[in-house]
Amino acid sequence: MRPLRSIKAKLLLTLAVSLVALFLLLWWVVSGALQELTAQYLEERIEVEISSILAELSLDDGDGIQLDIRHVDALFRFAFSGYYYQIVLHGAEDEQVLRSRSLGEFVMQLPDVPVGKQSRLILAGPKGQRLLAVVRSIPLREKVLSLAVAEDLTPFENNRQKFQWIYSVLSLALLVVLLAAHYWAVQQAMSPIKKIHQNVLQLEMGQVNKLSVDVPPEMEKIVEQINRLLLRTEQRLVRSRSTMANLAHTLKNPLATLSQMVRHSLPAEDALLRTEVEERLAVLHEVIERELRRARLADHSLSGTLFCPKQSLGDLVRTLKNINFQKNIEVELDFSPGMLLPFDQEDMTELFGNLLDNAFKWAKSRIGITLEELEHRCTICVEDDGPGVPAKELERLAERGVRVDESSPGHGLGLAVVRETVVHYVGTLHFTRSSALGGLRVEISLPMPFAEGGSLRG
Repeated sequence: MRPLRSIKAKLLLTLAVSLVALFLLLWWVVSGALQELTAQYLEERIEVEISSILAELSLDDGDGIQLDIRHVDALFRFAFSGYYYQIVLHGAEDEQVLRSRSLGEFVMQLPDVPVGKQSRLILAGPKGQRLLAVVRSIPLREKVLSLAVAEDLTPFENNRQKFQWIYSVLSLALLVVLLAAHYWAVQQAMSPIKKIHQNVLQLEMGQVNKLSVDVPPEMEKIVEQINRLLLRTEQRLVRSRSTMANLAHTLKNPLATLSQMVRHSLPAEDALLRTEVEERLAVLHEVIERELRRARLADHSLSGTLFCPKQSLGDLVRTLKNINFQKNIEVELDFSPGMLLPFDQEDMTELFGNLLDNAFKWAKSRIGITLEELEHRCTICVEDDGPGVPAKELERLAERGVRVDESSPGHGLGLAVVRETVVHYVGTLHFTRSSALGGLRVEISLPMPFAEGGSLRG
C-alpha cells in the first residue's frame, strides 16, 4: 500500500481518526460512568431498605425469624412490582426462607457471601428481567442470616439507553461539525501553498521575476532560498548570453575574413581547394550557429516575456512581405486577437521566423497561419500553396541541414532549429501536404507550461 504523500490528506486523516477515537472514548467513559452512578444510587437506596427490613425482623421462641411487613415498604407486597427481598436463615440442619409477595413463587439464586460482608450483583428476576441485588450476610447466634434486596433495572436501563441514543446523536452531529471545522482550518492553512503555486506560475509566465515573500514564517526560508537561486540563475544567464554574444562576434568576423581570403587569394586553378575550404568554413559557421541556439534554448530566462501572436506575427509578416515584395503573397492569420501564450517571446519569434521564411520562399500567392488551444496544448499550423514536398522526402525535412531541393539555397538549418525548439518544449512536429492550399503543411503541438487556465487573454 502506497503511503499518503499529500500533506493535506495526512492532516485531515490524522485529525479525523483522532476525533473519532476521542468521541468513541468519551462515549465509552460516559456510558460506563452513567451505569456505575446508577448502580451506586440504587445500592444506597437498597441499603436503606435493608436497614428498614432488619429493623422489623425478630426471632421467635424456636429461634425462627419473623418479619412485621406492616412497616416494610408497600411495594414489596405487589406482585412483580420490581422491588423484591429474600431472607434466608441458615441453620446447622435446616434453613428458613422468607420472600416478598412481589416475588410470587420465584426464588432468587443467591451466592454465598462471607459472614459480615455485603455484595452487589446482577440477578435474574421473576420475569427474566435484570435485577440489581445487594446481599448482606449477618451472624445470628449460631446461625447465618442472608438478606437480599433487589430492584428491577429495566426502567433505569431504558432511560440509560434513551440517554445514550440522544448522546450518540448529539456527539455524531458535533463530530461532523468539528470535522468540517478542521477541514476548513486545513484548507486555510494550505492556502499559502496555493498562493505560492500561483506565484510560481506567474514566474513561469514572466509576469514576475521572483516569488512573493508574503508567506507564513514556516515558508519564508524556502522562498528566500528560491529567490536567491533565481537571482543567481538570472545573473549566470546574463553572463552566459553576454559571453555567447561576444564569442559569436569574435568568431564570425575571422570566419568572414577567412572566407574573403579564400575567395580572392587562392589561384583560379585551385578551385577544388577553394571549394573544400569554403565548405569547411560553412560547416564551422553552422556549428557555431547551432551551439549558440542550443545554449539559448537551454538557458532561456524564467522571467521572459509572453508570446503575443498578434503583435509578433504581424511584425514578422510585414517584414517578410517587404523582403519578398515581388511575389505579392497574401498571408491569412487565424487565431484569437487577444491570445497570449506562455512561451518565450524570443524562442517563438525564431520558430515562426524560420517557418515563414521557408513558406515565403516556396509559396506562390498564399500562406496560412493557424494557432489554437486544445486540451492544454497549443497547435501551430503553417501551410503554403507552393509545390510541396514529395511524400518520401517529408520524413527527412526535420533532419539537420537537409534540403530537398539541392539546386537552390535551402533552409535545412532553419527547419532543424524549428525541430530543436519543439523538442525543447516537449512538443511534436509533423510535415504533411496541405489539403487546403496544396503545398507544405507544418503542424506543431506544444504542451502549455501550466495546465491550469491555458493561455492568457490580453
